[in-house]
Amino acid sequence: MAKKIAHIILAAGSSSRLGSPKQLLPWKNTSLIANEVEKSLKLKRLVTVVVLGAHFEIIQKEIKHFPVEILYNKNWKSGMGASISFGIRHILNDDILYDAVLISLIDQPFIDEVHFGKLISEFDKNQNTIITTGMKDRMGVPAIFPRGYFEELLALNEDYGARMIIKNNMNQIITVDGKDMTDDIDTIEQYRVLSKRVKE
Repeated sequence: MAKKIAHIILAAGSSSRLGSPKQLLPWKNTSLIANEVEKSLKLKRLVTVVVLGAHFEIIQKEIKHFPVEILYNKNWKSGMGASISFGIRHILNDDILYDAVLISLIDQPFIDEVHFGKLISEFDKNQNTIITTGMKDRMGVPAIFPRGYFEELLALNEDYGARMIIKNNMNQIITVDGKDMTDDIDTIEQYRVLSKRVKE
């Protein structure tokens, strides 16, 4: 039987360097946040949970028509770790007993559903192992954490996200190469460069 996986999409932060909510920046024929949700929904076995925070009212309107769970983390200013913990608390209170959680961000738009599928495939073969994405100089999210790591994820409350859990469990990790898909968007210049790549 296929293991049950929750997909937590982190979209709670606010970026003053972009001038407007990053989540709503145009991407292809939609927005960054809708792009991430659409990728998740293509993988039928995932239950998709989106954690919002800043600009909740306007951002939730962008995705409320999708069959996803939308959470409002009022403590979003505490950082990514707090949003991960918030999402984990929600799925632990769900009626579904999840075997793992896939954590991803909305600002890595070139990561596609094929890469998600590779992460899931590795998890199916190694169900007690953290499955991470390999980047140019490190490993990180998107990543799958088995249920045995839920308590560590629940304890996060700072801005460093899940990277400390990955760092502390290096002997229990398999990495899937993200190739040239892992570029992220933190500044308006990065957004312009990556947008140009889409049009090429």
